[in-house]
Amino acid sequence: MKAVLIILAILCVGASIAMYIIGNDSSHLSELKDFWFIPLPLGAFALIGAFRKTSTTDD
Repeated sequence: MKAVLIILAILCVGASIAMYIIGNDSSHLSELKDFWFIPLPLGAFALIGAFRKTSTTDD
């Protein structure tokens, strides 16, 4: 599960970069530049989920 969350976070950052670059170059897709930050919260939550400490209790 940790690997899946890390891959998801990398994809989110890559998507944000791609949206910014494509939106900056193309006049038809300029809306992408306005909303390049949308995937970043999902990537942040994925990283938090991947690196959080799970508490184990021995009852």
